[in-house]
Amino acid sequence: MKPIKEKTDGRAPPIPSVESRLRALAVRLRGGTWLDALEALRAGAGDVFRLEMPGFRAVVAAGPASIRAALVEAVSSLRSRVDPDPVVRLFRTGILVMDGAEHAALRRIAAPFFRPAALERFAPTIVRAADRQIEAWADGAHVEIIEAMRTLALEVLLEALFGIPGPTEAPRLLPLLRAAQAYISPGPWLLHPALSRPGLKGPLQELEQVLRDHIRERRACPMGGTLLDAWIEAFGGDEERVRDQMLTMLIAGHDTVAAWLAWTMILLAAHPEVQERARAAVDARLGWGTPSPEALRGLEELEGIGWEALRLYPPIPVLNRRATASCTLEGWTIPAGVRVMVSLYTLHRHPGLWAEPHAFRPERFRGEGMGPRFLPFGAGPHTCIGAPLARLEWKLAVARMLQRAAFEPAFSTPRPRMGATLEPAPGLLVRIRRRW
Repeated sequence: MKPIKEKTDGRAPPIPSVESRLRALAVRLRGGTWLDALEALRAGAGDVFRLEMPGFRAVVAAGPASIRAALVEAVSSLRSRVDPDPVVRLFRTGILVMDGAEHAALRRIAAPFFRPAALERFAPTIVRAADRQIEAWADGAHVEIIEAMRTLALEVLLEALFGIPGPTEAPRLLPLLRAAQAYISPGPWLLHPALSRPGLKGPLQELEQVLRDHIRERRACPMGGTLLDAWIEAFGGDEERVRDQMLTMLIAGHDTVAAWLAWTMILLAAHPEVQERARAAVDARLGWGTPSPEALRGLEELEGIGWEALRLYPPIPVLNRRATASCTLEGWTIPAGVRVMVSLYTLHRHPGLWAEPHAFRPERFRGEGMGPRFLPFGAGPHTCIGAPLARLEWKLAVARMLQRAAFEPAFSTPRPRMGATLEPAPGLLVRIRRRW
């Protein structure tokens, strides 16, 4: 892979200094993630910089102006379909990895199913899914909260978008989806795309068969009113395209919400005073009643916690793009063919934009506009289409869990892991204290 060279019509972004790279290495050696290392590099090189390693070349957009340019202004030159990344091989023609007119057409099919009015009828589904998790927790139990939230989120998604019973189908799908998530998680393939993934072939083949069985069953017996039915109608007999959209939505639609919910409960466990204020606000609004969208509307104490959890731990912390034509980011020239890493994680912790950027301070969102410094759902044509469902699900599930349980830390320090999403590391446990 050739290094990025300066062009006559502009300047190449800087490479971080040796000092900055040593600081980034020190961050990694102290147990920080590669996302934390990007912070150290940005501090030394600025909001646009180059990464150049054997087998890997990229430009990192790490500030509000460069990220807006990458996601909105230069969108015709920076495409989301980055071959040969595994996410493209897995999702094929899924909405997440398509661009331009094809992406817009897929959004038009799906958009009606993500309107708030269409989603709010599934509020009881979300509360029931939360109740099933809570009822499985014994008082005093240590729970790996990310696993519980994966189950909750997948049950909701199956029923709300596909009309498939969540409690019966989620247990079969979860281990198969974990294999798919492992397939697309960052790893050595970034340096060597042809590397194999031992142990994943069988589960991925089984996942393919399960999806095709659901598609064929629905084609034979249409339900109507679900996104799965809409895809089948739109694509006719093209089972492959239905498969691509279904798999994309299954992974992108449940794992991101699960990470958001899990980080919320971990942060609340680590900050009992914030948890108690949130519980008091929920109790004052709901009493022992069932959470509903209307009852929770405008509950700032709760909403600030959700935004702050997303700021600190955006489920998709880096968006990948590929330059199909030369463009500029903050005056730096990006040649065609270069990978551009859009670092939402770095944006959300930028010390020039946030006071105490690494602190959990939900009150920072009270009465503030979020603006270009906070983009948990992305921006531009690829803004997350599932954001309305994620917000509804988060608010109802968190309110219900605060009603019915208290959460204490059974960990010393929250530790993230970069899988398909930015999720709590394995073994990060929360102690449950049941209220009822």
